[in-house]
Amino acid sequence: MQSEPETVCNVAISFDRCKITSVTCSCGNKDIFYCAHVVALSLYRIRKPDRVKLHLPISETLFQMNRDQLQKFVQYLITVHHTEVLPTAQKLADEILSQNSEINQVHGAPDPTAGASIDDENCWHLDEEQVQEQVKLFLSQGGYHGSGKQLNLLFAKVREMLKMRDSNGARMLTLITEQFMADPRLSLWRQQGTAMTDKYRQLWDELGALWMCIVLNPHCKLEQKASWLKQLKKWNNVDVCPWEDGNHGNELPNLTNALPQGANANQ
Repeated sequence: MQSEPETVCNVAISFDRCKITSVTCSCGNKDIFYCAHVVALSLYRIRKPDRVKLHLPISETLFQMNRDQLQKFVQYLITVHHTEVLPTAQKLADEILSQNSEINQVHGAPDPTAGASIDDENCWHLDEEQVQEQVKLFLSQGGYHGSGKQLNLLFAKVREMLKMRDSNGARMLTLITEQFMADPRLSLWRQQGTAMTDKYRQLWDELGALWMCIVLNPHCKLEQKASWLKQLKKWNNVDVCPWEDGNHGNELPNLTNALPQGANANQ
């Protein structure tokens, strides 16, 4: 804004196979989604790729240097950032000079600029801690003051992720469900023998509908479905877990007999 003093933010974005896997920004804004500065840098990279210089992994660059160049590189790096990196640099130097140190038992060194292995899993960056904090805050407000609307916006985001086949959809719904299960009102209602409020029941219904979308997804691997089944059973065994009709229980319906048997079972 023109009325506000101009500020400079330091933004770092890590990519892996065309996905943003991690972000940091010095603005300090905490939210589930990217701050405006991360979005701006991402758009700049998309619109002006020729303005962002590409480099080899730093391990390749270091390999091309001789001893004098390596020493100059390290000393200049420490000089520029001495208050931040000097303690770490001294600690690493002591460990490298010690023959029995753990760092000398490992061949080579890590290179964060080289990217992940092709076999490693990669998914879009999701600030899990912020998701948990936001859902916990909205639930603590009891569905009032717009918190119910905010929770429905989170549910809509999960639906959008599922539509895009983004693996974060299941991750985000898991985080949301964990906070719903930890809501202290469930214990209170169970002790009092009262049913949950209609607004709260609607949120739980939406939660269940989204889990149905996930477990019935034909594009998911069997290992994923097995892990979700394990997690759903774990939640179901919690005493305060509500039933679909609003009562409390601790057993899933037996669906085994409802599945097709015999020659047509594979269908």
